[in-house]
Formats: sequence, structure tokens, C-alpha cells
Amino acid sequence: MTTNITRRALIGGGLGIAATSLLAGCSTVTRSTDVKAINKAVALPDYVPWQGGPAPVLPKTSALMPSAFRSIPDRLVPTRGRPGDGSIVRGSVPTNSPVPPSKGNNPYWQGLDEHMGVDLRLTITPNADFPNKFATQVAGDTLGDVFTINQGFSYLPQFLEAKAADLSPHLSGAGVRDYPYLANLPTASWRGTVFSGGIYGVPVPRGPLTSQVLHLRQDRFDRLGVDPGFGSLDEFLQLCRRVSDPHANRWALASVPTSILAPMLGVPNQWREDGGSLTHMYETEEYRELLDVSRRLIAEDLVHPDSITAYNGKVWLVQGSALMLSDTYSAIPGILGQATPGSGFELGLAPFVGPGGAKPKPWLGDPNNTIAAVAAGDDRRVRMLLDVLDWCASPFGTEAWTYRKFGIEGRDFEYRDGAPVLTTVGNSETALGEFPLQYFTECPLPLYYAGRPGMTDTVYRSLASWLDDGLPNPTYGLYSPTNSTKGPTVGTFATNAINDVLLGRAPVASWRDTVREWRRRGGDAVRREFEEALEARAS
Repeated sequence: MTTNITRRALIGGGLGIAATSLLAGCSTVTRSTDVKAINKAVALPDYVPWQGGPAPVLPKTSALMPSAFRSIPDRLVPTRGRPGDGSIVRGSVPTNSPVPPSKGNNPYWQGLDEHMGVDLRLTITPNADFPNKFATQVAGDTLGDVFTINQGFSYLPQFLEAKAADLSPHLSGAGVRDYPYLANLPTASWRGTVFSGGIYGVPVPRGPLTSQVLHLRQDRFDRLGVDPGFGSLDEFLQLCRRVSDPHANRWALASVPTSILAPMLGVPNQWREDGGSLTHMYETEEYRELLDVSRRLIAEDLVHPDSITAYNGKVWLVQGSALMLSDTYSAIPGILGQATPGSGFELGLAPFVGPGGAKPKPWLGDPNNTIAAVAAGDDRRVRMLLDVLDWCASPFGTEAWTYRKFGIEGRDFEYRDGAPVLTTVGNSETALGEFPLQYFTECPLPLYYAGRPGMTDTVYRSLASWLDDGLPNPTYGLYSPTNSTKGPTVGTFATNAINDVLLGRAPVASWRDTVREWRRRGGDAVRREFEEALEARAS
């Protein structure tokens, strides 16, 4: 968790009243101000990498490197039985894709029931509406058996203790070995599921693919005769000036690429930890320099003019009105899916550079997209639901993974040159290959891009260039009560001040006053709680 204003942080403000009402009178929950109790450690699940599938085509240069594949194996690993007991399993999930047809009109979804051995009934909500929907479900106690959690909302540990199953007895240590696909999830991802000395969810892992990279339109750069490479901040700025042409409806950048610029200047990933003491990035001289560079990008008309008020970066990249886009590696399939076949669209990835010629240390993204909780219930029911989640985590190369992503051959997808390609029907029924069952849990994301084997190599080379030097957020997996309750408001205050600087309404020099006010409004309290949480986890 961070004090940045994010979609997850905004969710926290909307759930405070609902969560407080729900928890009223619960005597079993940890007090919200007991930082050490909330951050108490637990024995994490053993990490047992799955060995039953195809061998990656490229070597693992780092323990963090995802497995790389250029094609689907000819022989898929059969799924071992059906995990369910035939009962109804209700769940609540968000989606970034169009909401798929309901089960009665969706043979793919009906096939999921058959594969899983349950009657799967999902409440699917577009991400933009998910905060309000989730709040309503929390208040009405209608989240279901498995539900996606947005980790920024207020009183999360207390809510989980009151309403979710503590999975520690089933998953801690060697217990997870009863669920071999869940055991395949990395240890770092499980750290995000720990609250109050228990495991209160399963990860929705993304690994290093949550990290930001600068996507670029290689075909458009080639057409302009411009090499998109750069080796310093100055060279990057020169590149942006060279390709921007507002009169031709073309800008270098979809938005200010904060997560790309920050490592160029040596800005810490949210917090800098030194001997248990924390300094927020806002408090550093490097962050003021970042603001100045960002302001200049906008002032020189190098950034799409709607980037702050009506952002739609992926569309702009695909249309060609923006030639570079800062987004996660995990966004690549969605970007490729929006490109018109036969248009010549070619996606490239920009290099990473460090400050003043030093070795680059890009920000390492958090290991999870989110987590999913299992409703409290009797042991037998919880174990069955964990079997279902184990199926949901079946990895690349299994029948289950292939069905989840592509559906029914001949209806939802067809093989073209050996690669599964979704049909128009399949795009609808599988939600563009991202059916929101993926927000229960899924396997560690592989490097695989259907029909685009070269993209695997492109992403692999990019990750290999920096992965072991990536800079993690030292507060990942820690919980600050103040950040939970005041984070959204404090984040909005900081974001408004940042935008004032970027749009020229306030000078960069005003940032020092902003930081003093940020500290007073809650920043110092969040720091103290995270430092206390670091101490609790270390012990």
C-alpha cells in the first residue's frame, strides 16, 4: 500500500462507513490502532514450483523472470479431476474487459461449470463501478463464497477477520502442498495476503509484470525514420521533441511517464528504507526534479493534451496519436488485442536508463494485482473452495489454463499457424480472454503472446536488462491504519498539488509547502505506522 492516489486508494474512502457498520459489535477483530497486531507475521506457504509442464524456451536469468513460451504445446497436461462438489459457488469480481454474456447465453461459462464441477454464479462489475458495488455488498453481506478484495479500503484487517476464512491452517508451510498449483505461487505474492497473523486470501499474482515499462509504436518510429533508443534523460527529452507534432495530431507521450522518469532521477519507489527508517519520495530533492521535468514535458506540448482530464492512453497509442505509453508489462496482451490485424502495428519497449549514466534501477511493481478472500465457513466447505481456487491457478501448458484463456475450439477460438486465436464470439464469451474468474486467482503470468512469438523475446530482453536491479516498494504487504482511513484524502490533496505544478498553476518551489502539509495531514502518521509494521514483521 502507498499514499499515492490510486483506484484502490479511492475505494477505501467509499467503504469506511460500510465496514464500520459491519464490524460493530465484533469482539474477535483486532483493534484498528494496534499496528503490531495487524502486521503480525505468519508462516507463509511453501514455494513448490510446478514441474509438470513444458520447458520454457528461454533461460531464467533471474528468480523473478516469468517462464517464456513462444507457442502452445502440442500436448496439454490433463486437469486432474473436477475440484468442485456440484454445489453453487457465488463470487464477486471486477472486470477491465466488457462484461461477458450471462451464463445462460454463454456456452464458455457453462463449460467452466463442467470443468470445475460447480454451479459458478458470478457478480461481475466493471472496474469503474466496482467500489460502489463492493460497498453495497459489504453492507448487505452478499459478497458470496469467494470475493475479490481491493486492498486500499478502510478497516481491511478487521473486515477480513470478521467475514473471511483464516486460511493459515490449510496453507501455511507444507499445508499448501495439498494444492500444487497454489504452491506454485511465489512467496512474495503470499506476503500480500497476511493480516493479523493469518493468511486471509489467495493472491491474484502478476509478478514483475506489474512493473511499468515505456511501450512505443515501433512501426510509427520506423515510418518517421527515428530511432526510439535513448541513453539519458536529455536524450529522452530530445526524442520526445523530435517526434511530437500537435498539428499532425501526434504527441510523443500519452501521459507524463512518472514511473519511467522517476528511476532516471533516482526517486525511491514510494518509500526509501534505511535501517528501519522511512523517507517518502515526496520528501526527496529528486522528486522535485521529477516535477520540474514533468512540467516541462507538458509545457512543451510533448504530452497528449487530454492526459490529465480525459486519459485514454491505450487507445491513443493504437491510433497513433501518442507514440509512447507508460503502462505495465501485463497490459501488453490488451494493447495487442486492440490493434487492427494487418495494420502493420508493431509494439516495442523503450530502454531503461539510470540517473547520470548509473545502472538503471526501475521500480519493481507489487507482486499482486489484488487478492481474493474465501468466506468463513466450515472446514469441508473451505477446503472445497481451495480446490476450486487451485484449479483456477493451473499453469500454462495445462488443459485448464488453455480453456480459461481461449474457451471452446471451433467456437471461441481457432488455431492459426499453430496459435489459438479468439473468434468474435470468443472475444465476447471469454471477455477478450480475460474472463473475470482470473480475479479469484490465477497462475504466475507467463511470457506468451498468442500468434506473436516475437513479442515473447521482446519482453524477455526488456526484463532481463534490469530485473535483478529492480527497486521494490519496502512497505509492500504492510498495513497502516492511517493510510487506510486518511490515505485517499491525503492522496487527493497531493495529486491536486502535483497537477497544479504540472499545468503551470503553481511553481515547483511550492512543493516544499505541499510536503509540509502532506506530513501534517497524515504523512508522518503513515510513516510511523509503516516503521512499526516493519519492526513487527522483522520480529
